[in-house]
Amino acid sequence: MRHFSFPRPCYTVISGILLTCSAALAQEPRLEQLGKSNQNFGMDTAAFRQLFGPALKAMQVPALPAATVEQLADQVAEIRVFLTDKANRVIGEVVASGRTSLTEISLDLESGPVKFLDTGQLPDRKKGDGIFTAEMRMDTDAAWRLVRNSLAASTRLQAAPQRQYIRRGPRDIIPAKDALEILKAREPAAFGALSDTGKVGGISRARSPLEAAKVARIDIGKTPFITIPTVPPLPASRFEFRRAFGIPIIDFFPFPAPPIPIDETRSLMIVAPGVVEDGTRSFDPCAGTGTAGGAWSFGHLMRELSNGTGMSPEDFTMHWLSNWILTQEANGFVVSDAGRAGRLQTVIIDSWQALSGGALNVDKFPARLLAIVNRPDLADKIGYGVAGSAGEGRFVFGLLRKTTAGCANLPFTVIFEYGVKGGSCSAVKAWHSRWKDLETNALGTPAYAAALEQITRDFTDHGSNPAQSPNQSSLNQLRTNENALDPLWQLREFRLQSAGTVPPGVFDLVTVKQTPDEGFRNGSVGSATVAAYIIGHEADILGNKHVVPERFPGIFNSFLGATSEVPFPPNLVFWNAPGLTAPPLSDPAEARRKFSLGTCNACHGGETQTFFTHIGNVGGRNPGSPAQLSGFLTGIDVTVPVTGGLHHYADLAEREDKLSEILTAPCFSLAGLRRIPFVH
Repeated sequence: MRHFSFPRPCYTVISGILLTCSAALAQEPRLEQLGKSNQNFGMDTAAFRQLFGPALKAMQVPALPAATVEQLADQVAEIRVFLTDKANRVIGEVVASGRTSLTEISLDLESGPVKFLDTGQLPDRKKGDGIFTAEMRMDTDAAWRLVRNSLAASTRLQAAPQRQYIRRGPRDIIPAKDALEILKAREPAAFGALSDTGKVGGISRARSPLEAAKVARIDIGKTPFITIPTVPPLPASRFEFRRAFGIPIIDFFPFPAPPIPIDETRSLMIVAPGVVEDGTRSFDPCAGTGTAGGAWSFGHLMRELSNGTGMSPEDFTMHWLSNWILTQEANGFVVSDAGRAGRLQTVIIDSWQALSGGALNVDKFPARLLAIVNRPDLADKIGYGVAGSAGEGRFVFGLLRKTTAGCANLPFTVIFEYGVKGGSCSAVKAWHSRWKDLETNALGTPAYAAALEQITRDFTDHGSNPAQSPNQSSLNQLRTNENALDPLWQLREFRLQSAGTVPPGVFDLVTVKQTPDEGFRNGSVGSATVAAYIIGHEADILGNKHVVPERFPGIFNSFLGATSEVPFPPNLVFWNAPGLTAPPLSDPAEARRKFSLGTCNACHGGETQTFFTHIGNVGGRNPGSPAQLSGFLTGIDVTVPVTGGLHHYADLAEREDKLSEILTAPCFSLAGLRRIPFVH
């Protein structure tokens, strides 16, 4: 891969004015501290200031104020609920962490739209303080039942923390003993409240929240009944505590029995052969079993995606494959690999030709269905309007190679990742209720398959997203992970192009999200550029809201990669950077881990101890057998690279918890729910 070279003058933009480094930086104390403590990472002073200056200075530029409720949703720091003397009537507060020009917002809750004001008009406390307030209806007894057991269990944890885990945040599960030590050191008041077992025990035994408030001697007008953070307070605390009457609720792992138990095999990760080999809806081109063009076949998905392009499904698919054959560019990085192009012809296209028996037939494309996936953990901004999302629905395929003896699995997965519009809170709950209702039927039965087909067609078929032109498709992106074309595993991402392109609506190679170009990784050492990004964006990384930019540290510097490579052995593939110390960081170990985990190659490698693919044995499965799942999905203890320490991953269990939360939590509570900051 070759990288376009751009001139690298040092500029930064502040309040719309383009400044040179010398004018913009002056004597930045944090920059000087960083340089002295890390010997400029081996660079001369001028080069060091050129690289790190814009990154650190950008953190001081005030963010533009939110002007719509959808924009405000990105900067909500906390959701609060205060009890009132009226049964099932509460005061709700939406607390913004950034500037806003809004004086009112409307959230779509169970009873319909509710207007929250920041005008100083009661029940709002103060005009213009970024706290939007409304009186509303909530089933407080039901809400109390959701938290009381967890509150009681939180106090018992201190007596026996051994062999227990705590969920500190998304994909952030650590030993309880370690978590309690961190909590005691960083947030002693919260630790003290949790340690008062007598008080907490009395509160948790109360039959209603009003009774609990009396036991605790709490002023219900001043102390929230429930507090839900969406951004953890930094740097003082690294826990995303929900709180009841100010007392932290610790999320255990494995989770206590949820209000609605979830069967992951039927509602979240569907790999049962009786489903993925359904004779009516799936098709195996090698075995010739199933129904060609069935609703869950590779051919059907490509046929729906080609709608509106004026191309046949076969030409549409070939145009996608040409991304490996023709030189591509994304974000200034050129992707040109003659070896992969040649192998694509002999391994994929020739197999497709042989299975088609003549002219290419999209229904005979060499792909085998591995899994149908529901991703409630990718739901976002529920109740905030058109920008909301109910999550994603996904189809995972493993590609095949035609041989004289039949077909062989290839280490090549293709994932179709469809977005599901959020709409109202009630609509999101109804959507996920359909997934949950699948559990009323046994896997592989006609009733189960019929219900699942109705769900999947709602996002796979053209017309599901009329605003996307010309395909009218709900597809967010298509991702691949393979080393069938080269010994080096490589991940890519493709997106449908708009009607303004030529040809319109085809797949185009785009950047791999959250993942800088491999040239910045530099093995286990890392690069100064990555260090600059992590140091300059630590709060966002720890707060689960960082988005790795295409260009960094300046507009002339390509950063986000066109592909993501996973060299062998994968357990040694992770991201590091020099100079990640305290100071200048508040939590260098966790900032590094979260940044690394968010990348494509580290998530499929060293951070999760995964052997390249999370679904399928290196991307494949044999007929009659389910696809194997990685430990990252099913549960695994991992020694954290670089810094050591134990971290636990069990992503399916976290998704179960998220689905149960969406189905049971009050809509106002779900206004605090945010999509996990990872792409996988």
